Amino acid sequence: MSLVQGGVAFMAFLVRHEVWGTIDATIPDLGCGRSWGTVHRVRPRAPLTCRECQHTMVPVRSPRGLRFFRHAPRAPHCSMSGGESIDHHMLKLELAHAARAAGYHAEYEVAATDRSWRADVMATSADGTQRVALEAQLSLITPEDIKQRTNRYEQDGVGVCWFGLRPHSWVGSVPTILLNSGRDRGVWSVSAGIARMTKLDPNSSFQQWIPVEEVTLTDAVAWILTGRMRAYRPQSLAKSVLDPQSRKWPSSWVGQNSDAWDMWWTTSSHIETDIQQHNEYRERVHLTILRAESPMWAFRARTKIEDISSLEKLVLKQFNNNATRSLSDFLIRPDPKYADGLAFYGYRWNGSGTRRDIEPFVVVCPDIIGPHAQYWANDVPAAFPVHYRDRLDRVKNVWLFDLEKGIIWPVESKKSVIDTALASWKSVTPIDGSSPETQ
Repeated sequence: MSLVQGGVAFMAFLVRHEVWGTIDATIPDLGCGRSWGTVHRVRPRAPLTCRECQHTMVPVRSPRGLRFFRHAPRAPHCSMSGGESIDHHMLKLELAHAARAAGYHAEYEVAATDRSWRADVMATSADGTQRVALEAQLSLITPEDIKQRTNRYEQDGVGVCWFGLRPHSWVGSVPTILLNSGRDRGVWSVSAGIARMTKLDPNSSFQQWIPVEEVTLTDAVAWILTGRMRAYRPQSLAKSVLDPQSRKWPSSWVGQNSDAWDMWWTTSSHIETDIQQHNEYRERVHLTILRAESPMWAFRARTKIEDISSLEKLVLKQFNNNATRSLSDFLIRPDPKYADGLAFYGYRWNGSGTRRDIEPFVVVCPDIIGPHAQYWANDVPAAFPVHYRDRLDRVKNVWLFDLEKGIIWPVESKKSVIDTALASWKSVTPIDGSSPETQ
């Protein structure tokens, strides 16, 4: 009987030996301390049977050196007697080799006790605590069916990755790796399924997913088993993996029967970046809604400053050039003209009445720090909580304050701050020499 009959390969890597138990054609010692020569072309024939239908099995070695077993003639129908292509068997072989190279035990056709699933290759950690099913999925299957099969693995605490050779409707709906076949070149490599985040636009802080290329199957399996990468469903607005040049889905990822992926493999650092980008977006949306309802609520939410009253008293104590003036002599409000910071305006007597200053004499926590900071080109002093200290390198004319200690002080030298303040509002009280910067 030939290796291929009607385009279908009748191959198996595992059989049952009457004395030695299960033997594996892909392992040098067959998994039982015996050589291939003890079962191949021996007389009398080795007592080998199919693990499923118990029919006699025959050892075969292909011209290229592939070792496997086939059913003897007149075998009954069973799942081990046909229906899998050569590519399917070769891929299972490569998956097992990759798992073993990663230090895992690999076994073919491992079934659940209740027969609810059967793994093409089951990779088990050395201590037996972790199991991952490596599935060679080359035949057609619906997204619904493959999701159900994935769920059955997860319910039993078994991880799973589905490996294919080309895009189909199911890819990306479950943990997926697509491969370039190694039958011709000898090395199986990843064509789709692994991505990382980066900035495609240097002028934008938004990060997008791009494909990770030049990864071998051996490395991919090792990264999956060791936890170096995880299957992840993106949360941020970056829902696509884009080719850096075309800014479209890479052709190796999608085809006529697949439009997009819901998840892909990536590392923990890129997962954290995506989650952070998602949280920042949600916070910006939340602040936009709050600003429409109440600018002061939005200021509190963004800065996490709750004691606005103490903040007002501290700032006015430092910058009030007339000790007899009270809070009613000032206009204090979040001002969109100053990056939604809390602007402190004063009123001045102009000979006939009071008039509000054109510019505030200080702005507390303008939204000018971070990846989504607003533009700031003002000479008005800006004040921030002391924990902002290391984030203010590019901001000039900065003051720091500590509400718990009730102190406020300039980051720059006293002279330059006073000169700037005098030029802005013509008068300023002396700076307390006991600020933390001078101690």
